[in-house]
Amino acid sequence: MPHMNTTISARKTRLGTAPRVLTAIVCATLGSTAASAATVVEKDGFTLELYGIIDVGFGYLEHSYPASDVLASTINSYNLNGSPNSFTGLYNGGLSMTRVGIQGSADLGSERKAFFRLESAINTTYGTLANNGQAVYNNINGLRSANSASALDGQAFARASYLGFSDPVWGQIEAGRTVNLALDQVAEYDPIQASLLYSPLGYSGGIGGGLGATENTRMNNSVRYENKVAGLSFGAQYKFAGDKGSANAGYGWVGMVGYAQGPVSFKATFSQTYNTVSYPVQYSNVVAPDPNVQVENTKGFMVSGLWKITEAATLKAGYQNLDVYRPSNPNLVVQDYYGLMMPKPSVNAAGEQHFSLGWIGGDYHFSRAFTLMLGYWDINTYNHPETGKAYLGQFFTVVGDYRFNKYFDAYVGTMIGSYSGAGLTKHAPNDAYASNGLYGVGIRFRF
Repeated sequence: MPHMNTTISARKTRLGTAPRVLTAIVCATLGSTAASAATVVEKDGFTLELYGIIDVGFGYLEHSYPASDVLASTINSYNLNGSPNSFTGLYNGGLSMTRVGIQGSADLGSERKAFFRLESAINTTYGTLANNGQAVYNNINGLRSANSASALDGQAFARASYLGFSDPVWGQIEAGRTVNLALDQVAEYDPIQASLLYSPLGYSGGIGGGLGATENTRMNNSVRYENKVAGLSFGAQYKFAGDKGSANAGYGWVGMVGYAQGPVSFKATFSQTYNTVSYPVQYSNVVAPDPNVQVENTKGFMVSGLWKITEAATLKAGYQNLDVYRPSNPNLVVQDYYGLMMPKPSVNAAGEQHFSLGWIGGDYHFSRAFTLMLGYWDINTYNHPETGKAYLGQFFTVVGDYRFNKYFDAYVGTMIGSYSGAGLTKHAPNDAYASNGLYGVGIRFRF
């Protein structure tokens, strides 16, 4: 089976041994036409697999609007929050975003393969496809539920949808809705497994793999190439411009290079996008989201390193530098945001917004079953285009994870965030809170 992207951390199993209910889920997701294909396990060099993760937790978030039935994470543990109320209840995808996928490969001989991947994002607590765009849209006329923007906006296969070809010498290429190479880097080097609720990198696509725009963590209408020669890995990705009136209007590229030798590895990604359409909701849980989207250019890079100090201990660290600025086409007008018609047409980014982010952390395996993870992130936003001042966030996380077997584990964790900077004064009313804390326990099933 070719490499199917490092963001898939779930352990896979043959469809023939998967519970019938899971097969039913995939058949419902793919449609009735997939029913016959779902019965195929392995035949004449063709393999079909069902995989996924279901992650549900119970938590308390110190300041929070009510849960959202379409938000991928149910609640927003990352953004500054203006709600005087707290959240206590079930959340979705604490450590791992809940997903279900189907993938297959066909042996072409000489170690060459053709392969595909289709993967959906699900809010388990409500049984809906994750739709962060709808969560934001629901709050335009006033905050009433948790929300934040994302690349996951109700698509049947929001997490990935592509067809590819691999060769043992020339590497592999994928075409379709491909995963940003930077998001792969986050999954590998974030100290808390790119956790959806317990890591800023896991929660926020803008800093966690989109290199400036959360919508770019997954790239529609794109081609992705990667290869590895000895310890050197490298890759490139290009997104073609789509419908000029929709969120797919932008285009851009991503490059990646990495090196691994023994217990040490490094990786870097760098990106430039043009006329990207994004939702500027950095303060979305303080003031109601804007009734329009923003057209912008982005550029950025991310470097990270990993050191496996011993068999039990691993240290991870990284740095990002990102810029958002005026679009190349100032006349581009967009009102369709992934099928949602915004009340007002798009606006252009003004000035230049600069982000820098550093993180450090790691994990320690006390036994084959129990792992302790620690992480610290320092996020700075300089020269906000509306205020010309700074916005800063600091986060600290501790998570303990106990694995009963290769399929099932349970975890307990907390993430404490603090916010500061003069740039908050315009966006945050007086009742906004300069800190927030998430405390939770969860269970995770991988198949």
